[in-house]
Amino acid sequence: MKNLPSHSLPASRSSSHIVGLELGADDYITKPFSLRELLARVRAVLRRSGSTRQQSPGKKPKRYRFAGWELDMRMRRLSSPAGEATPLTAGEFNLLAAFLQSPQQILSREQLLAASRIHDEEVFDRSIDVQILRLRRKLEVNPSEPKLIVTERGAGYVFAASVEVL
Repeated sequence: MKNLPSHSLPASRSSSHIVGLELGADDYITKPFSLRELLARVRAVLRRSGSTRQQSPGKKPKRYRFAGWELDMRMRRLSSPAGEATPLTAGEFNLLAAFLQSPQQILSREQLLAASRIHDEEVFDRSIDVQILRLRRKLEVNPSEPKLIVTERGAGYVFAASVEVL
């Protein structure tokens, strides 16, 4: 729903909902309202907009494609642009999945550590750098000049390639 300034939605008028809708609001609700009605309206707006990347519970993306590579989430298999299987450790798989779920967004070390953790084993802040190096060696043409997993100094890492969800 769009946030509109309170002065553009006169509360004293009975036609205020019409004005709000004409100004670009996706929906209008009057006071008093129940939490159940509010949630139902929010869900309806999200369904209409189709802007949510969230899928229904239990339905996760099956495959991701990026720069010629393909990651099959069900089979936990990474295929190179040549179609060859590239083995990944559990940590590398989870790390790559985290990147593919948030392409072109800076992910901090803490976020990546949480995503790559297996059975809550003890990990250290710099261990994520080692996992990223190993993943770069598998994915990058030149790991010393990465194009896919880019370091953002002082912030974290960015998966720079565009990702297609299949």
